[in-house]
Amino acid sequence: MFTGIEEVDWASMGHAYTDSATDVPDLLWGLASDDPARRDIALDGMYGAVHHQGDVYDSTVACIPFLFELVETPTVADRDAVVGLLRSIAGEKEPDPEELGGLFEDEEEDAAWIQPFLDASRLIRGRADLFLGLLDDPDAELRAALPGALAHLHAEPAKVFSVLRDRLPVETDTEVAHGLARALGTLAVDHAETLGSQAGPVLRDVLDRTADPQLRMTVLAQLARCAPDLLPDNTADVALEIMRLAYEARYGESDEEPEPAPERPRTPTMVSYLRDLEAADRKSVDADRADDLLEELHRALGDRADVRFDLLNGQLCSQDWGQRVAAVRMSGLLLTGWRAPNDLPVALLARQLVEQEPDLSRRALNELSHVAPIAHVVADILAVCVREWDDEWEPDGWERTLYGRALAALALQGDERAVPALVDVMAEGGDTPEYLARWVKAIGAGAAAPLGPVLHRRLATLPPGAHRDRSRLIDALGVIAPAPSLELLVAMLGDEQGRQARWSAAQALTRYGRAAGEAAQRLRESVTDEATPTEIRMDAAEALWAATGEADLVLPVVRDGLDSTHWYGRSAALRIIGALGPAGVALAPRLRELAVTGAKVPAAVALWKVTGDVEAVLPVLLDEWTATPRSRPAAASCLAGMGLAAAPALPLIRAELASSRRHNNDGTTGNVRYDVAEDEALLRDCRTIETAFATHDG
Repeated sequence: MFTGIEEVDWASMGHAYTDSATDVPDLLWGLASDDPARRDIALDGMYGAVHHQGDVYDSTVACIPFLFELVETPTVADRDAVVGLLRSIAGEKEPDPEELGGLFEDEEEDAAWIQPFLDASRLIRGRADLFLGLLDDPDAELRAALPGALAHLHAEPAKVFSVLRDRLPVETDTEVAHGLARALGTLAVDHAETLGSQAGPVLRDVLDRTADPQLRMTVLAQLARCAPDLLPDNTADVALEIMRLAYEARYGESDEEPEPAPERPRTPTMVSYLRDLEAADRKSVDADRADDLLEELHRALGDRADVRFDLLNGQLCSQDWGQRVAAVRMSGLLLTGWRAPNDLPVALLARQLVEQEPDLSRRALNELSHVAPIAHVVADILAVCVREWDDEWEPDGWERTLYGRALAALALQGDERAVPALVDVMAEGGDTPEYLARWVKAIGAGAAAPLGPVLHRRLATLPPGAHRDRSRLIDALGVIAPAPSLELLVAMLGDEQGRQARWSAAQALTRYGRAAGEAAQRLRESVTDEATPTEIRMDAAEALWAATGEADLVLPVVRDGLDSTHWYGRSAALRIIGALGPAGVALAPRLRELAVTGAKVPAAVALWKVTGDVEAVLPVLLDEWTATPRSRPAAASCLAGMGLAAAPALPLIRAELASSRRHNNDGTTGNVRYDVAEDEALLRDCRTIETAFATHDG
């Protein structure tokens, strides 16, 4: 084995930790060892040095022929891990010199850095045909690793598709069948023009003839990816039945104890750590593979929200605690990313609070906070929870208790029943919540007024160093804008309070409007003092306009803000112009420029507010509706104010109302929660526009 390995000039090569790669042969021999601990250590060394964080070195390229030899040798164990290493070295796609380059200023040095990536990719992809001959190898773990590698590495996707398609009906190992189905789906997605139409019938045939529940779930996910039209009408029912079987398999009685898997020695390597971590995760939440497959199906279904919500509702009603935990997490992902057809998913999410399972309740409350704007149907349940858990908190860390989480979810719904509890918490010296101002804003200044005195007392008695609490209290008081707190907030504009507190105070005074007239002189000083930080000057200018209507001092600061390179300067300037209205007409020429080349929608909206120029603004809003989906709420609010002049936007408005995906859902993967309140505001404005035209047409 490894003929010629001693003839390689390893000393002239390098890797992540040394300019001499003389240790690499030992790593390669370690991968061939009969000792599983030594194989783990060797694999860890390959990833840690020879392929460090995805990098490729000359020594990495020199390893490739020997890695292929390992894969070809039947007596070598863990060949699947070697395939994974080769796949990682080659990269999921062919390397692009433009993307890899630029690390070094010297062109020759940069080219030398890029070359190993190109060489490795060429070598591995050039020999990927070898993997086709191993698809019937006795080693099932190797067979399971090969389809995915072939789908990404082989130069002839049609050939790979044909071989994998023919292999699937005769494959007897479930894990390998999973890999084959996934690879067929990947090939169909990556080569849609040539293979897209072929994969669907193959996968649907597997779905119809296989009895293996986990394979059926995998095939459903691949159909959702590449041939959603071929999904069965009862996809959610099929998946839920599979999850029911998984529950019965997990908790059902059996006369025979399963044969324990052979113990693998623990080694001080990342490979071993990740293996243990995966095992621990499965043991602590759900040991069955079905949960992972169900999440894979959810993600593959994408915008098929009808199927996904049916699936979610069934998950939330599962007898399996582990499945409900997974469903609670999926509730947050789905409800914030897509628009539910009704209140049932939120109601079933709140149902988890009556299970008397603290961990499940904690998870459910977190998600209910994220979906608060659409969760009014469960407000009574949350109010009951706040009362029931009232004696289960202490001032320090109260937000992390079930009581605190329930109170947060109730407050974010804008329910005034949260106010007495918040008064008690703040009066008892409870930690000041990070998002207290958001809670108060949701509840409304009038309903939250009883909070004013206690927040005032807390702010007035804060020690000098409590900058974080000071800003949070100012922000919340600013929403309520109680008259007795005006003098205290004006005092917060002083330099000794700290930059963040001064910023918060300027923003708070804006909400007092003309009632803040006594603060005018202090605000003028902040506006005209060029040593004052930009964000404070901008917010002081907005507060001054609200308090006195003095455009002569405000306009120069706003004009500077429009030309600012700092993101806050420009965004604050555009916001203030919206408040100025026609008084800001002198800034219209600059706004017209920005509507074309800068912050297009905010500038166009500001231009509309100062000039009412539909002809200039409407084309920008229509173009950016598609180009920048996150600008839609501001655009829709502006369109709603245009009345019948917004007629050209009607097709976009109706398409938005018909969409299941929230406008701000950009498809980012991971544990992402999107802003539901922003999307719900967009939908309200879209309905207002549509209703206005329906009334006019009627």
